[in-house]
Amino acid sequence: MRPSKALALSLLVLLGVLAHAQDDIPMRAMKDELSRSITELQLQKMEKPYFLAYRMDETNQSTVSAMLGSITQAQPSRIRLIGVEVRVGDYALDNSNYVSLPSLGAGGAGLLSAVSQGPLDNDYRQIRRDFWLATDRQYKKALEDLSAKRAALERRKRTDDVPDFSKEPSLAETEPPEKSQLGFDEQKAIARDISAVFLSTPEINNSSVEFDYRNAYTRYVNSEGSAFTRSHSVFKLQISVQTQVADGLPISDSLEFFGSVMSDLPPKDVLIARTRAMVERILKLRSAASLERYNGPVLFEGDAAGEVFSQQFANGLMAVRTPLSDDPRFEMFFNQMMTQLGGGSSFADKIGGRVLPEFLSLSDNPLSSDYKGVRLLGTSKIDDDAVQTRETKLIEHGVLKTLLATRVPVRAVPHSTGSRRGWGPAPSNLFLTSDKSMSAAELHQELIRRAKDRGLDYAIVVRRIGGGAAASFMKMAMRMAQQGGQGGSSLAEVYKLYPDGREELAQGVEIAEMTPAAFKDIVAVGDTPVVFTDEFLPRLGALFSLGLNPSSEMPVVSYVVPALLFDDISLVRSQGPFPNPPISPSPLARQ
Repeated sequence: MRPSKALALSLLVLLGVLAHAQDDIPMRAMKDELSRSITELQLQKMEKPYFLAYRMDETNQSTVSAMLGSITQAQPSRIRLIGVEVRVGDYALDNSNYVSLPSLGAGGAGLLSAVSQGPLDNDYRQIRRDFWLATDRQYKKALEDLSAKRAALERRKRTDDVPDFSKEPSLAETEPPEKSQLGFDEQKAIARDISAVFLSTPEINNSSVEFDYRNAYTRYVNSEGSAFTRSHSVFKLQISVQTQVADGLPISDSLEFFGSVMSDLPPKDVLIARTRAMVERILKLRSAASLERYNGPVLFEGDAAGEVFSQQFANGLMAVRTPLSDDPRFEMFFNQMMTQLGGGSSFADKIGGRVLPEFLSLSDNPLSSDYKGVRLLGTSKIDDDAVQTRETKLIEHGVLKTLLATRVPVRAVPHSTGSRRGWGPAPSNLFLTSDKSMSAAELHQELIRRAKDRGLDYAIVVRRIGGGAAASFMKMAMRMAQQGGQGGSSLAEVYKLYPDGREELAQGVEIAEMTPAAFKDIVAVGDTPVVFTDEFLPRLGALFSLGLNPSSEMPVVSYVVPALLFDDISLVRSQGPFPNPPISPSPLARQ
């Protein structure tokens, strides 16, 4: 029987993958040097490593920035970064999850010492030499850290039976590199044409278009027998605007689009139309009224539902340990900082407790690739620890069942969920599902009813928070530095909804205070979930877990979330002092 064309094609692809694996000089160099190191690496009378892992990230990247129809930056680049993970001791107690205050005070360089730049050429000897030097450096540091960690534990007389590293099955996965999918000239044309929209809006003080494309190829091998190669491409287009009203109140907004292929992004004419709509809304906000204070029901619709869920709730689902230190005061300070800057406190002590209403459940599924035709960008078959990914049911009927974990256990989660993405655990594709839901019209009716019951003349609908994860983090950090406390999230698109259905834009509105506990008071959700995609800011404690990720890029996560109606949220008007607006009008107004 003659083989079918499809079977013949599959065999050719398989043969191509196998041929690439055999000809992969960097991977061969990594495996050979790792084999030698795990056998021979040992200082006299000192412990040998019990675990070694090597990683190389090769990234082809192009970044284009544009403003007012002109390109301000256009830079393609190619880089290789290598990472070495050395663990000394054993699975129960090793050199990880420890920080010495003197070394941290010296600039914290030790946290990044596992990462260095590698050669771009496939020079077998040079690659082995670079991994040899990096391994030697990390082994010496590991010995010092383990000795100091043991001494710190001895002084405390404290016993902690949670292992430092979990044992997981070994596996191998081979994937060939992807070819670049975007021409640099096309990237510049898109950025230039979108940025030209702002030439006709002199009221906008600042505007920018940033178009990034990354094509990454990862090689990984460890001493337990696991190895993988993996391709990953990400497009990110960000369109940002800033202006001020007469009293100096800053008004800003941004649109972010992500994709793994170019067709995931809207066509250029749609992007331009979306940009013009954002500008129109910003200009209306300049003359909109504000509110001094609001306490009552708030409905988060569309992107705002995904934004508030990602920024205020999802980060608590990561299993990250507080690092041990030679100064116990550091751990107390670190936990406080994690609560304020790390997206709220962890749910580690809430497993078995209710964190959402009984009608809501949450799962993380890296095996899903799309939702109703919309691509999900957290899809993967293997995580950065070479652990096979799988669906994890995090919350069932409001009750927290587990957390997303790496090979660094916490007391309630002894094994990895296949969730290392970047420096620590991160979601992939989060699905918030409900046993009951309402249409958009029913949600508005329920919102108004609850507002009337509170004696309010109007209710609040939020449709955009704006800025993304990185911007939200920076705003929070600035508020902490200025006032010594946690700042609220600035809301880009807020409406007062009146009983007759009339909507009125409101400017300068912030969430006064919101914690993950507020999500237990969700009273209703919509029946049409949307896909919200954004970068994920890992919890700071992951930096001390020795996870390998030479890349500085944040993982991209997709959230499938319905509209969320909260029974009680506190909103306030943004408070100054604000910088003074420009004295003279923009020269664009005279053209």
